[in-house]
Amino acid sequence: MSLVCSSPKFEVSNDQTSYFNMMPGSYMATPASDKPHSPGYFDIKSKPSPSQTPYYDVTKPASPAQTPFFDCESMQTPFFEQLQQMHGIRHTNTNNENSNNNQQQFQQFQFNLNIKNGINGNPGITISQLPFTPKIPSIQRRSSTKPSSLPSTNKGKPYSMPGLSPYNSATTTFEEYSLDNVANLINQKLSNSSTPNLVLLLDLRSFSMYTANHIKTSLNICVPSTLLKRCSFSADKITDTLVSDGDKDVFKDWPKYENIILYDSETDTLSETCPLFHLCKKFRSPVCKAKIGYLKGGFTAFHKKYEGLCEKTLNDTPSSSGTFPRRRSLMNRKPGPFTCPTPIIEISGVNPFFTNIRQNIELSSGITETIPIRLPEGAVFDNSQIPAFMRDIIGDNGKMKLAESFHEIERIEQRRLQSLMLHNSNQVTPDCPFSISAGMEKGTKNRYNNIWPYDHARVKIGECKEGDCDYVNASFVQAEKCNKRYIATQGPLPATYEDFWKVIWEQNSRVIVMLTKEEEAGRIQCHRYWSECTINPCRFGPIVLQFISESSNGSMNKNNTIVTRKFRLSHTNHPEIPAREITQLHFLGWPDFGIPDSPNHILNLIDIANFTQSQAVQSSSHTVGPMVVHCSAGCGRTGAFCTIDSTLSLLNEIREQGLDVSQDLVQKVVLKFREQRLSMVQTLRQYVFCYEAVLWKLIGAA
Repeated sequence: MSLVCSSPKFEVSNDQTSYFNMMPGSYMATPASDKPHSPGYFDIKSKPSPSQTPYYDVTKPASPAQTPFFDCESMQTPFFEQLQQMHGIRHTNTNNENSNNNQQQFQQFQFNLNIKNGINGNPGITISQLPFTPKIPSIQRRSSTKPSSLPSTNKGKPYSMPGLSPYNSATTTFEEYSLDNVANLINQKLSNSSTPNLVLLLDLRSFSMYTANHIKTSLNICVPSTLLKRCSFSADKITDTLVSDGDKDVFKDWPKYENIILYDSETDTLSETCPLFHLCKKFRSPVCKAKIGYLKGGFTAFHKKYEGLCEKTLNDTPSSSGTFPRRRSLMNRKPGPFTCPTPIIEISGVNPFFTNIRQNIELSSGITETIPIRLPEGAVFDNSQIPAFMRDIIGDNGKMKLAESFHEIERIEQRRLQSLMLHNSNQVTPDCPFSISAGMEKGTKNRYNNIWPYDHARVKIGECKEGDCDYVNASFVQAEKCNKRYIATQGPLPATYEDFWKVIWEQNSRVIVMLTKEEEAGRIQCHRYWSECTINPCRFGPIVLQFISESSNGSMNKNNTIVTRKFRLSHTNHPEIPAREITQLHFLGWPDFGIPDSPNHILNLIDIANFTQSQAVQSSSHTVGPMVVHCSAGCGRTGAFCTIDSTLSLLNEIREQGLDVSQDLVQKVVLKFREQRLSMVQTLRQYVFCYEAVLWKLIGAA
């Protein structure tokens, strides 16, 4: 049997007993002119369209189980029976009552059968001797996928049919701006101040590349590609990623521009996997009538041809014209194991990484969750027991108020970090009073690459050996009008054991609160900075540490367990100073980024820590230093512990005066702590937990 179809056309050998069911797909098929009688072979050509489509060759036996355009599957029902059941046969029969209906059907499908041996048993049917030519509905275009059964020759690019050229043309088309076109637009904008909305140029390269050289009037958009792929990350949210207020004012009017042009280093063609493509899609909006496109060849090609239309922000050498000098790292210490060093900034004002400011990503979708305050089971209390600001958040709208309050805290810190990185990342200026230069230059002493101490609040080591520095990742934190002061620090690294014990000695601290397990989920949270002294006294430089005892209030597997360890600390350079007793309270029930099972557990820890601190004060003839609190990074759990303790202390002082408190003290304390150390109280869950612990203490549930 020979079967020929006009659209699509394919051939089946005469001895083929089954037939092929061809499903609609993206391309029309035409017979192969060079293989007119090849059994089981068919060729696919692209349907004429404005976009260029590749030519495909597919043999029938090699067809995979999942094909993107045509599903050809063998059917067990004979071909003629299927035709009779589905479409009917064109014939002449005077007794057929449905001849009119058949005529309407064959206006769409006209079948002409060429049967060599005829049909037996039905003399009333007359068969036309013309070739069989069915017509099927027009084939619709649909997206292509690469079959999983094929080897990957061009990774990351979809395929239209097996084993052939990649199909990577973008379904959404954008303008392609030549170098000359962009140069003309820039010249018009610079020469004519009456056309401010003529063109919006967006530079997608890194901040350091943009700072070194960029096209005039362009803005730097430094957003991770993972955010650009999110539908929820709209063009308006890009405004929050800009640092300069002037850039924000320019960008917020993006719907009013006539041309929006994006460029990177050297993109020549726009593909669906390119960050330029994802950002272009953000500007497709009913309110935006601009032409949206990309600069062909990118900045590299533009700079070669139009260097005069490019400008530099910073010079590589010091000058007196206002540029910041190059600075060298002061580090001589080798990085310790398991460290995440921060890249060293040699040119002031360069933003190291967009993702180093965690709020840039975490706040990109706005408020995504709300968490209500847990109340003690069966607790009955009077409103007079709690301050006014606590009453507001217990109600139905309380969880949204808490979410909005924490969101504002995060926004304030985000703007602060963006500002200090833009204006001055290694000097303190009146416009930007915060600096993190020490933490960034001495990155090998940091456990994480996005938690740095502010210079104005960081703890400095007094006695430094030759060639070393005074840096340690620790900060003094204290709430306003509160008499309690803490040292918030990261979990010590092997390379910083000596620094940690020097801080304990020099600050005359007697209590250490450890809020993390040594290891969680296969990841080291804090190294055992006391392990070597459990058998024999060990030395950390001039510091001698001797283990005394260890005890716990329960099983090591319980979440409310507190392990109490006592040490004796002395200094070889100061033998006249008696050895000091140091108490470490190791709480095991606080997971990373989480909270304890019950507020009672942390309230019990706070009571023990304060009692131990007061005992040390009474037994010492000298002023006892602040309590040292650390988790892994020294901000999330550490911040929550200090916030709960400080808020309760402030409330006790206020209630002794018989006053009510309408101002939210928890928010006030967290805001003050965030000015002294990054990310104090790091998550919304931890923030709500602070309110829970304060509430449980006030109503007597603890």
